[in-house]
Amino acid sequence: MRTNGVLALKKMNIINKCELSTGYSIHSLNPTTLETIWGKTPMPDWERILTETKTSRIAIVVTEQTEDEFLSIVKYAAKFPNVKYIQARRISTDTRYDELKPHIEAYERVFELVNDICVRKEDFHLAQVYTMWGKDVLFWRTVETSVNSFNYFTDGTVSDEYFIVEGYMKHKGDEYDN
Repeated sequence: MRTNGVLALKKMNIINKCELSTGYSIHSLNPTTLETIWGKTPMPDWERILTETKTSRIAIVVTEQTEDEFLSIVKYAAKFPNVKYIQARRISTDTRYDELKPHIEAYERVFELVNDICVRKEDFHLAQVYTMWGKDVLFWRTVETSVNSFNYFTDGTVSDEYFIVEGYMKHKGDEYDN
């Protein structure tokens, strides 16, 4: 299960039934930055969520807006004993490379910074693993995948496309085609 945390406290009884870990996407700890990324969605209460979740993992999608905050998010998430690992994810796209290139470049700058200040622990498949504040931090550049997931959007759209935004745009039709 992967979630942005907005409904986590209301659904904690379900979340803690997961046999594996719940993946939380923490994109920012700054309400202003989060509003820029999400719109008007309220800031999840990460302190309470991460304390009450039995087992979790954290994903941070590095973007232009969150590049400078990456290390503080890792340090924050690492303080919770039930966080198994942290994943730094590069924004992924099948069709919008030119539009997303500044975010991809931000990810690479963060990777280079961590590579300069930390010792690489190992490689896990195509991910590079570093230890930061006692947690494994995996750097994952999603460029292609052989898995799918079902993505449910708040407007009722359901997509089985792995690249979430492209799947959403495809299922919404011509209004999003360029």
